[in-house]
Amino acid sequence: MNIFLGILIMILILSILTVVHEWGHFIAARIFKVRVTEFAVFMGPKIFSRKSKKTGTVFSLRLFPLGGYCAFPDDNNEADAPDSLNAQKWYKRAVIFSAGIIMNIVLALIISMILMTTGYFFTNRLESVNADSPAGFAGISAGDRLYSMNGLRTLTATDESLAAYGIKDSNDAGDVMESHYTLVYKAADGAQKSYDVYKTILYKPAGDGEGLTYDSYSYKVIEHRGKSADVTYEWAADVLSIDDEGRFATCLVKKSVDGRLVSEETADLNAAEFCTFGNSSFAVVNGKNLLEVFKCGFLELVSMVKSVYISLWWLITGKVGLDSMSGPIGLTKVVSDVVGAKAGAYLKFITLLQFTALISVNLGIINALPIPGLDGSHLLFIVIELLRGGKKIPPDKQNLISLIGLGLLILLAVVVAGMDIFKLIKG
Repeated sequence: MNIFLGILIMILILSILTVVHEWGHFIAARIFKVRVTEFAVFMGPKIFSRKSKKTGTVFSLRLFPLGGYCAFPDDNNEADAPDSLNAQKWYKRAVIFSAGIIMNIVLALIISMILMTTGYFFTNRLESVNADSPAGFAGISAGDRLYSMNGLRTLTATDESLAAYGIKDSNDAGDVMESHYTLVYKAADGAQKSYDVYKTILYKPAGDGEGLTYDSYSYKVIEHRGKSADVTYEWAADVLSIDDEGRFATCLVKKSVDGRLVSEETADLNAAEFCTFGNSSFAVVNGKNLLEVFKCGFLELVSMVKSVYISLWWLITGKVGLDSMSGPIGLTKVVSDVVGAKAGAYLKFITLLQFTALISVNLGIINALPIPGLDGSHLLFIVIELLRGGKKIPPDKQNLISLIGLGLLILLAVVVAGMDIFKLIKG
């Protein structure tokens, strides 16, 4: 049932995003009086169509719930017609090709601002810091803002999650995890706090004989104080017990400063506080303040755009593998997991809304890339045209390049779909 519902929701999401994208092209074309021969939702054989008496545009619904398109006279070998896309001045074509991208970004911004009113989204400001936690021991306090993590500017909690995802285990042992990352905080008075964090986790077999559980956590934190000497904090916790929900742990905590032991005591800690170096207590966005909603919604949009570019860069540089990509099949699995999660309907709706915003940003950014077959390639053709003194690349050559690119994109989609299916089978 969850899979079936997940498929329906995923089709709905992709349909909305596709219509919004193509509607952007359509509206821009109509503003410049460029003829649109057909505006299609989905692909394949027509199920329904209606021709506008005023513009001659055919509005159609097609069989296969995949994508859609906005067709111009150029697609019917009428590139020389005065109301064709190819016949327009370069800046009009640039606006028309960019409009779909812009519409996806605008939709994501609107959704982000709506999300900021829900009480489920966070700023980069710490609302509270437990003095017994590694962060509190190293001098981080409530009101401090996480300015950057591993060099990534953290405007939102989403940025922190992305940066944390990029931190890799530097120890190959199955029962040890070691990592190193940098943190920069800014206090309310503007003072900067800069840290190098070395984190080690030791695991032991779980009591039920299945899997692993935490044995100990240790942090070596070097605070860089500019002209003053650096200070080294060491915080180590032997986990004595963890509650059934895994939220709180009783630990034997040892704290040292510059190699000198300052305390050794038993403490009950929120597991998230020592698992994340204190970055689990970000303040909730004030959803009743419209200025705050707009500002944080915009920052969330910026974070989503950054996440797309950074993810692409990680793929190019090999930091993450191709198997980390997901197509419609993999995304449908994500939606199905959300639908089947043990959470309230409202929280599920919020999660799906955030998911829609992120996919909308992905659709816009990917379409902006100069890859043949995508909007970005047409913008690249316009740039080349300007560099050639206004001499256009012949439409038939543009179509051939786009066709080759489309074939490669379909091949990539097949590969990604195969990996998604393999991951589903593997579980």
